[in-house]
Amino acid sequence: MTTVSALQKRWNRVVAPLLPNPQATWQQLASRYNEPHRHYHTLDHVAACLNWLDQYHHLAEDPLCLELALWAHDVIYDPRATDNEARSADWFAQHFADSTLTNTQRNRVHALILATIHPHPPTDPDMALLQDIDLSILGADAKLYDRYEGWIRQEYDFVPEAAFRKGRSAVLQSFQDQDVIYHTADLREKLELPARENLSRALENLRD
Repeated sequence: MTTVSALQKRWNRVVAPLLPNPQATWQQLASRYNEPHRHYHTLDHVAACLNWLDQYHHLAEDPLCLELALWAHDVIYDPRATDNEARSADWFAQHFADSTLTNTQRNRVHALILATIHPHPPTDPDMALLQDIDLSILGADAKLYDRYEGWIRQEYDFVPEAAFRKGRSAVLQSFQDQDVIYHTADLREKLELPARENLSRALENLRD
């Protein structure tokens, strides 16, 4: 089963029952994630995030809101913009306005999507899990992580090399400077050390 067909099957099972016109919403979401300028922020990233949620489902206090946030958190992605998370959260609010979710649930998903800006340490366990899942790629095996860095460079192919190296180094260093990258004990135990090794190697490569 391809990533797209597996995701659509999951959408039909989990998300479709919430919506008055789930197929149209799916098509809009899928078309966003399939935009040609995307190389990492694709449906494959969504699938990887949902796989992490499945593995750590037992840690989630509200797994439905977490899942919806993961579906929508990168639906708007313009590498030239600085407000992608806010626009993604607003996309969710617009497209789920007529869903069977309560106002509390819709507001919660909106807040969780905004948390993928990673502006501050998480304020509750579900936000911690969401942020950790979004950053799980940092702790991937070295081969996949290096591919990830290549995908990010492709998404920013309009940025001159020197400027990209400076900007990317600042982003990666900001993670490296944190006391902990992962706020959920289970993911920290699994991913913290490989993430720091990956970041160190990437920063060294950017300095070459």
